[in-house]
Amino acid sequence: MNGQGTDNGILVVLTHEQLKDIYEKAASIGANEALKTLKKEREKEQGKRANRRLRNTKLLLHNYHMLKEHAENSVFGRIQMQESAIDILESMMSMYDNEVIIESIKRSATRTAIIVSHMEVMFGLYRSYCEHTSSREIDLRRYEVAWDRYMADQALSVKQIAEKQNISVRNVYEDIKVATERLSALIFGVDGLKVH
Repeated sequence: MNGQGTDNGILVVLTHEQLKDIYEKAASIGANEALKTLKKEREKEQGKRANRRLRNTKLLLHNYHMLKEHAENSVFGRIQMQESAIDILESMMSMYDNEVIIESIKRSATRTAIIVSHMEVMFGLYRSYCEHTSSREIDLRRYEVAWDRYMADQALSVKQIAEKQNISVRNVYEDIKVATERLSALIFGVDGLKVH
């Protein structure tokens, strides 16, 4: 690099290799910043997706009995559908209105039966998981709390569950929160996991 004095300041002359080196370093810095931004955006989108799945899990749990009744009492015959539970659940992800989501599931008796069956199977898997953890007693209680709240033939209130389990109402809500997060991972698959 050569510097020559001029009336206005210093004139800097760079060789072709020096310019190439500057360009490469600038490109590398730019690429690294772009990758960081892309990674942050991807993590943000995954977080939003996990939040939607958790919200949709809560929606399915709150509407389980209505969906089950709809599937059992529908006057429309059930036809063989090529759609799987995951296909139906995935279609829910682009919807934000709770009523629209439920109406979408209720669109056919078969579709509703697929979701109800999927929820029941995933609850069974959740129970099996709880039976084999190192914190078996707590996990089974969380399972029972979620079952009594959403799946039991006669769903219980939070207060009734607290009395039944001999725990505080606050603990019931915490158990429901943990159980719902785990059920979300089961119902929606690995993508249901909330990234912390």
